[in-house]
Amino acid sequence: MKPQAVFVETNWVVDIVAPAHLQSPQAAQLLSLAETGEFELHLPAICLTEARETIPRRFTPRTDSEDLRKFVKWAKKEGKLTTEDANASFRVFDKFDGLVTNELRKVPERLRELAQHPHLNVFPLSESMLERQVSIGAMDTSLKPYDMAVLAAILVRAEDLQQQGHSWVGFCELDSDLQPWDKNGVLKPILSDLYNASRIWVYRDFLVEDVDELPEVWFSCT
Repeated sequence: MKPQAVFVETNWVVDIVAPAHLQSPQAAQLLSLAETGEFELHLPAICLTEARETIPRRFTPRTDSEDLRKFVKWAKKEGKLTTEDANASFRVFDKFDGLVTNELRKVPERLRELAQHPHLNVFPLSESMLERQVSIGAMDTSLKPYDMAVLAAILVRAEDLQQQGHSWVGFCELDSDLQPWDKNGVLKPILSDLYNASRIWVYRDFLVEDVDELPEVWFSCT
């Protein structure tokens, strides 16, 4: 049983808007499912702002290719690479740098297009979400302020959707900080309780597959 609505956050935006060769097919598939009416897709607006800062910082090409350039120069000097192989490597690095730099120039436009996508519901922080963030801040979650803001936004929005008739919603979350379990699969008490209270089922990827064991308590209260 799939949810009627699915939440995503910054990691999904990054995977959709990143340079073409680094985009996630699963992230694109999630948007495609929303386009076909499988479910509604919801995104806190603050995630677009964070993605605008994250993508250039993460994918600026010179950082990655410079170490490889140094290696090729060293290997050529030591006789481990021929001049022909070294020159071919430098041409590949130049092509890589040029293509990725060009892709990064497209990020602002891609973000604008994503924000206006007819099948993506981008919502701003409301007063009730800010109040919920303060409430979460008083709990022992060890979350950073930005993560608390995203969590509060999703919790409140999920509750609003349920008042509109949704029985429960999904949340595709790749960020370990906001996942309700640790690296060993052990539930984090506070986070898991918050998600359960708001009837949110968290997925650890962008593939929204059938859920067989939803908490019965969700439906015993309806």
